Amino acid sequence: MSTSTHRPRTPAQDRPRGNRGGRGRTAASARTSAAARPTVPLWLIAVAAVLAAAAVTAAVLLPDMRNSRPPAPPVTAVVATIDGQEIPVREFALYLAQERAATFTHFRQRFGAVDGPHFWTTPHDGRTPAAYLRERALADVTRITVELTLAHHQGLVADSGYDAFLHNWQTENARRRKAVAAHQVIYGPVQYTESNYFTYVLSNLAAALRDRLTDTRAISTSDSALRSYFTAHRGDFPHQSFAAAREEVRQAYVLDRYQAVIGRLTASARVSVHHAVFDALPVS
Repeated sequence: MSTSTHRPRTPAQDRPRGNRGGRGRTAASARTSAAARPTVPLWLIAVAAVLAAAAVTAAVLLPDMRNSRPPAPPVTAVVATIDGQEIPVREFALYLAQERAATFTHFRQRFGAVDGPHFWTTPHDGRTPAAYLRERALADVTRITVELTLAHHQGLVADSGYDAFLHNWQTENARRRKAVAAHQVIYGPVQYTESNYFTYVLSNLAAALRDRLTDTRAISTSDSALRSYFTAHRGDFPHQSFAAAREEVRQAYVLDRYQAVIGRLTASARVSVHHAVFDALPVS
């Protein structure tokens, strides 16, 4: 056990130190002031810090969230079903690309719209260019699907689905690569793009379908039918007699009748749009 000796404090030790110009405080007064101030709980400080951090995060992220777009549908998602034929995003994208320039021209000429970051989403007369473009593409794909279905029924294509088209496209490009490697002559491009091959196939198929409908007399090319067409469209064949213009008349008449057949089938097609995919297709 240890002992200590308590020495009484002198008056000098009890005197406060000078405040140097009146700005200093005694230890006792500092303790009194500190005791007089209210104490902020630590949990309240922590909550305030969390809220401040959340406010900063929101200020940074909310503009990006407002400007962000929903993810584009996968290329295999079905945009619409036409007469039982499913149309995937990958196929529909070709029609969107084909109608893009015409849509831009339409809104520029009619409404004075100019290209910019908001061109496709700015409404004019209640319709945005993006919605207009999708509608034009839907009309195109409906007509082409009707043609493909008719060609299938006429025995011109084994499968009118887009998967079959993709298979044929890849097979054709593989054939062309082998031909080039073997130094064989090929006509057309060394490799087709998906879009170019689609246009090529449809063009040839439409011509073959017109011939098939003519051969089966679904489109009549009788002399009386051709003469009636010649008379009704006399201005298209100036300074020509029917005999001299007969073949030209025949071609124009067959094309006119073919378009009428496809038009009727298109108007009566059963079209079911899958809006969850259709409305989410990106347009830019």
